[in-house]
This record gives sequence, C-alpha cells and structure tokens, in this order.
Amino acid sequence: MVAAPEYSSEVQAKIVHALCVLHNFIRIHDPDDLDITAHEELARVPQDPSAAEFGGSISATEQREATSRRDRIAKAMWDDYVAYTGAGSQ
Repeated sequence: MVAAPEYSSEVQAKIVHALCVLHNFIRIHDPDDLDITAHEELARVPQDPSAAEFGGSISATEQREATSRRDRIAKAMWDDYVAYTGAGSQ
C-alpha cells in the first residue's frame, strides 16, 4: 500500500534542493565517500535514447498524435493552474 505524502508539495520541492546541496557538500568535503559503482552504472546509460533502443520506430502519424496529446495535457495543466491561482481574473 502506498501512503500519501506527509509533506506539502512546497516542502517536497525544498527537499530535492536540500538533497542536492547535501550531495555537493559531501562531494567537496569527503570525496572518498562516493559510491563509484553507482557512477559507473550511470555513465553507461545513454543520455538520449533512441526509439530503436525501445524496440521500434515512431511513425510521423504517431509523432503528430503524441505532440497533440502533449499539447492538450499542457494546456489543461495551464488552465488548472490559472483557475487555481486566480491569475485569469485580473
């Protein structure tokens, strides 16, 4: 069972930054503390995977449909944000 987050989204966003700061602090002040195997594994992951790596190719029609769906989702998210913040009523 997955429990709901115990912290607000604002606090959760701050946690990400705090962990980055902590990571950088440790790298600067205790470089021997690095888990080198994790870094080696990350280095092997392709930074920009192609469709072929996922077992296929993307047709132009699929690309257009995906772009259209992404744009609809982005617009819906923006509309929800504007409604939530009241930015549209100014």
